[in-house]
Amino acid sequence: MCGGCAMSFEKRRGTDRGNRAPGFTLVELLVVIAIIGILVGLLLPAVQAAREAARRMQCSNNLKQMSLAALNFESAYKKLPEGPMDGDPDAITSSGDANTAGHPENGTCCRAATRKGWSAQYKILPFLEGNNIYELGRDDPPYWPNVANNGGEDDVAQSLVATYYCPSRRSPKGYGSARFGRVDYAGCAGFYSGRPDSTIDYIPEAPLGAPAVSTRSKTNGGLEYSKGGAIVWPGEGGKRTLSDILDGTSNTIVFAEKSLHTSQHGRDGGDNERWNNAGWDECVLRWHFPPKHDKDTVAPLPPEAYDAYTNWNRYFGAAHSAGLNAAFCDGSVRFFSYSVDATLWKNLCVCDDGEVIGGEAL
Repeated sequence: MCGGCAMSFEKRRGTDRGNRAPGFTLVELLVVIAIIGILVGLLLPAVQAAREAARRMQCSNNLKQMSLAALNFESAYKKLPEGPMDGDPDAITSSGDANTAGHPENGTCCRAATRKGWSAQYKILPFLEGNNIYELGRDDPPYWPNVANNGGEDDVAQSLVATYYCPSRRSPKGYGSARFGRVDYAGCAGFYSGRPDSTIDYIPEAPLGAPAVSTRSKTNGGLEYSKGGAIVWPGEGGKRTLSDILDGTSNTIVFAEKSLHTSQHGRDGGDNERWNNAGWDECVLRWHFPPKHDKDTVAPLPPEAYDAYTNWNRYFGAAHSAGLNAAFCDGSVRFFSYSVDATLWKNLCVCDDGEVIGGEAL
């Protein structure tokens, strides 16, 4: 090969090397991937926090709408919406006889004979842009409990109200073979008095829990208006007017988030009935006990035990990491930590105990 040719070849080869595009080495690529991973790890909590903040805001807005609907109900009927009941004082038995005791012959658990005994959540629907669902309920003769879909109760139960679901917990969903909806917001029934602690009731000890049955024994039923909640039992003419709220509407909770164990949606004793006709039940009501995060509630019995009985959860609470939202009788909504003072919380759940809470305490 001539010397000129060899030199020309070397020049071309050198030129080709000089024009070759630089590339990443494997080490450089791994470093870049590691940096991206670190950045994602740093940003992900912030993104998750922003999403939860948005969900919490939507939850607060849901309760805001509910409290304003309750006030509009009060403007129309001069009373706050009553809570639910089992049976009905005006019910008739399956034989057609009057039953003024409100306990039809086949039992009363978990259902009212007519829609006037349905939940406060049902009663406020016309003031919550939900009149189309409200009108699915009917005033048929209450041949209950032998009539399926009595008064349209199943039609209403299968209608999912998005406002009644906390986005931090779940999307609107029906449960069971009938696909009945649920609610994540409970009416405040005040101070609970009833059975003491047991393996399925989880009631704290007095004075922040239930005292003996003989002490203030009617409070949880709303039969006596003092020492009660904003949402009362409607039997025997029970009702709650704004003038009854002696502690002030800004000091009295009307609706708040209910606690529900993370593994028991649609199954727990406080989440296993129709949202519109559950009777005087933890599914739609809660009491004065200190609130708890969902994961901190005592888990109900394992699934195989559900044919026998379920646990009953009477706490307010939420799926939010830091606390829960509560709506007041003046239409306001406030956020409370799970570590809120238990006595303060009890006082906010009772409308006329004489404990007016100052602004700094809230």
